[in-house]
Amino acid sequence: MRRALLAAALLAFGCGAADEPAAPAADAGDGRLLVYTVNEPLAYFARRIGGDAVDVRFPAPPDVDPALWSPPPETVAAYQEADVILRNGAGYAAWIARATLPADALVDTSAGFADRLLPVEGAVTHQHGPAGEHSHAGTAFTTWLDPTLAVQQARAVAEAIAAQQPERASELAANLAALEADLLELDARLAKAALVLAGRPLLFSHPVYQYLQHRYGLNARSLHWEPDETPDTKAWRELEAVLAEHPARLLLWEAEPLPEARTRLEKLGLRSVVFDPGSRRPATGDWLSVMQANVERLESALLRER
Repeated sequence: MRRALLAAALLAFGCGAADEPAAPAADAGDGRLLVYTVNEPLAYFARRIGGDAVDVRFPAPPDVDPALWSPPPETVAAYQEADVILRNGAGYAAWIARATLPADALVDTSAGFADRLLPVEGAVTHQHGPAGEHSHAGTAFTTWLDPTLAVQQARAVAEAIAAQQPERASELAANLAALEADLLELDARLAKAALVLAGRPLLFSHPVYQYLQHRYGLNARSLHWEPDETPDTKAWRELEAVLAEHPARLLLWEAEPLPEARTRLEKLGLRSVVFDPGSRRPATGDWLSVMQANVERLESALLRER
């Protein structure tokens, strides 16, 4: 039935009216559609598109990486009650494959660009934080760092909501259009920054920026450094070896690095720039403001490098 409603909603996006009424669906207890997501980008997209008629929930704790998080049984039970469960796809949130979730509620938001997913190259196993030992092997999953892919994910979110609320198709389409405009503005600003970089060597603190690198043709290499940890002697030696053949001037971090690390990097001629991938719920603002702040920091750093 959900698939039939999806087809009706797609028609409504094109003609402004649904051909059939919405089917009854479970709600959040207050008449709203209940949507669960696996990361903050999808939660933000769902809030922007669905508006007040949708109750969006992203239950991962803010201090863990939602890509590696495994929810407790009571949280899995909450996901099972959702009308829509938004997956990122590309191997993100592997716990979903082990859980029993309603198939007709699951939406893989990256399924539409499976041919554009990127493999992780040179993966290693390492340990940090509460997630413990893990590897970044397999498929790169921070797809939304390419704003053009984020647009496609947003469209998948809109289709999923419209399948449940086809009578709102025109409103959802307008909300989607506004979100797409914001995402494409991000894309334009990042493309302009990439022109300034013009092939210059760049470093990432962690191998999570593959889609950013691919989208803008960045000449970048990834380390395995954590912002809340002090690099050991081996890490510094490895960095010096990298810089000998890849003389980067900028190092993009997932979060603010420790002051001692930043100071020592500056002595090596490396400026640290925070570029938060945005997968977690932010302490302030929203996902878009996090992305805009990333771009502003990068633009500022590039101005200082000229």
